[in-house]
Amino acid sequence: MKRASELMLLRRPVSTGLERLDALIGGLWPGALHILYGDQEVTDLVLYRLMVEASKHGRVAYLNNTDYYGEKTLVDATTLSTVSKMAGVEPLKALSAIRCAAAFNARRQVFAAEKLVEDIGERGRVSLIVVHNASAFLDREGSEASSALVKSVSILMEAASRASIPLVVTAQSIGDTPDPRRAIPR
Repeated sequence: MKRASELMLLRRPVSTGLERLDALIGGLWPGALHILYGDQEVTDLVLYRLMVEASKHGRVAYLNNTDYYGEKTLVDATTLSTVSKMAGVEPLKALSAIRCAAAFNARRQVFAAEKLVEDIGERGRVSLIVVHNASAFLDREGSEASSALVKSVSILMEAASRASIPLVVTAQSIGDTPDPRRAIPR
C-alpha cells in the first residue's frame, strides 16, 4: 500500500504558462490545492493566465465569488482576451472552455461548488478547477461564511483529487489592509 504523498509524486505537474511561477512552485500538481493570496490585480492576472493555459487541454470549472448583481459579469472579457492573446490562444476558444458557477453569498458558495462538481461529472474532461476570490464573503458574513468556504473548497478538493486535476483558489486579505505605499515617505 502506498501513501498519498507517494502517489502524488507519480503525477506530473501541469505548466502554469508562466515560466517564473513554474520555477517557483514546480507547476500545478494534479489533485493538489494551490492557493494564490494577495493583491487582487495580481492574483486575477495569474488566475486568468492559468485558465487560458488550461483551456488548451480541456475545460475549466470556474467558481466566482462576487457581487454578480452589481458587476453583471463572471469573467472579465477584456482581461481574458488580453491574456489569451499574450498566450497565443484564440480568446473565444479560452472563453468557451470555461464553465462558470457564481456565488453571491456564503450559502450560495456551497451550492455553486456542488453544481460545478455535478457539471464536471456530466461534461467530461476538465483540466483545471478554479475558485476565484474565495474570501469574498468572510468580512461581512462572519462564521457562516467561514464554514461555507471550508465546505465549498472541500467539495471541490475532493473532486479535483478524484479526477487528478489541479484546484486553484484565490483569496484577498480581509478588512482594512494598510496600503504599503503609504509607509514610503515622499
